[in-house]
Amino acid sequence: MTGPTAVSRSTHGAHGALSAPEAPDASSASSAKVLVVDDEYAVREQLAETFRLAGFDVTAVATGVAALNTAYAELPDLVVLDVRLPDFDSLEVARILRDDGHDVPVVFLPKPFVLENIVTRVREILTP
Repeated sequence: MTGPTAVSRSTHGAHGALSAPEAPDASSASSAKVLVVDDEYAVREQLAETFRLAGFDVTAVATGVAALNTAYAELPDLVVLDVRLPDFDSLEVARILRDDGHDVPVVFLPKPFVLENIVTRVREILTP
């Protein structure tokens, strides 16, 4: 079982340049579903686009409630979760998912973060 993971953040802001990540491993990323949860629109969209460019199937939402609803409906392979959500404690979101039987890995996003490190960490978790 993979527990919650903290990923350090960087100077890459929501308006920073978006660089294409390395080509994904076709066996892992191409079919993996990633749920991105961040209340800041620009950050959420930057993360979602980066994961799409890396070959992941991405859904992005802005709140803890939307994260829970989406996780139940879409069953993601991994959740990238902002540590500060306006409506819900992010640790509580992860706990609820686990308590309800959704043993999905969670990567927590403290701000600021290094975009490349997040993609690398997600790949490490999702690669068998």
